[in-house]
Amino acid sequence: MSNYIELMNSKGTIYIKKDRVNNLAEIDTIVFDCDGVLIDVRNAYNVAIAATTRIIIEAFTGTIIPEAIFSSELNYSYKRTGGFNNDWSHAYALIMRILAEVPNEEISELDRLAEESLKYDSPKQRFDFIAGKVKNNIPIDSLYQKLMEFSIQLDDSGVKKVDSLLLQRIGLNIKNALKFRGDVGESIISTLFEELFLGSDLFKETFNIEPSFVHSDKGIVEASEIIIFKQTLKDLKSVLGGSRFGVASGSLENTAKHILKDIIDVIPEESQYWYDVVERDSKKIGRDNLHKPNPYSLLKSSESFNAKKVLYVGDTVADFLTARNAGEDYLFAGVYGAVHSSMNVMEGFLSLGSDIVVPTVNELPNTLRFVLRR
Repeated sequence: MSNYIELMNSKGTIYIKKDRVNNLAEIDTIVFDCDGVLIDVRNAYNVAIAATTRIIIEAFTGTIIPEAIFSSELNYSYKRTGGFNNDWSHAYALIMRILAEVPNEEISELDRLAEESLKYDSPKQRFDFIAGKVKNNIPIDSLYQKLMEFSIQLDDSGVKKVDSLLLQRIGLNIKNALKFRGDVGESIISTLFEELFLGSDLFKETFNIEPSFVHSDKGIVEASEIIIFKQTLKDLKSVLGGSRFGVASGSLENTAKHILKDIIDVIPEESQYWYDVVERDSKKIGRDNLHKPNPYSLLKSSESFNAKKVLYVGDTVADFLTARNAGEDYLFAGVYGAVHSSMNVMEGFLSLGSDIVVPTVNELPNTLRFVLRR
């Protein structure tokens, strides 16, 4: 990588783009993505995506999908498109592609049941109405390869591309029954996912509704671990000249804060833009599609600082595109040490031309100090 300065430490290689050193030296504000940056969710979100997909497919078709199909490589293949930063949309893509394997006669019956289920507002009632009525053994041997091949057809438009490729085959009634774009409490996918992920206690606290699918007190989220050290934030404050931090994340606010605890207090409240904050803004101003890679959350999280240059720290292609879409005063640091297929992620960030590539967020203070010395 002749266009990068390479530094080594115990966690891995740090890369700094040579022709961006002067711009990096002007950084006075840092905005963080959350998952994969502040929190290690490898043993949480991918497990919840797999569980959500397997439960819905078994209910709708009778086919039991082996958990092993949902590998780190499969996860990465969808994330690298830039269109599946949100895990509900990731689960939707997998579910729809698997349903495309159902034979014509059975998919017609599933479509009929889905249409009838629309008389119910409750996602659990729609789910129960459809569940167990269609029996079909989807071929498992070739499924992994088909899911991988499907990911190659996708792009940063995410669900829009999924629908353009599959809706004609599967039918609109099934999508409407899943009510994918609906909120938690409306959509089968998002409601089931969050109940599995949060557990009943945190689910009730977050959404102020009773769980209907899952009744375990604790959820998959408890397997998450904090990545960022308090000392890292202290060191970054020294480099930046204060708590010039923001968050632009597709995570739900209450979920992230449940894991981060008092660490999040270092980041000003008005500079935290989570998934649900963006959703509220979207409804308030009457605009759709404000989630990443739309730069809305990044721009809003940094606007109060009147920054010269902003560094956005993320772990996905969607994060890279968000920084690029925000404009020339926004630079990007890709982290690769706490994600699935980390070496592929690292190579991907380098091939995209990321300004900085680091193993974890904890290498940033010394990286920025190095840049300032240069």
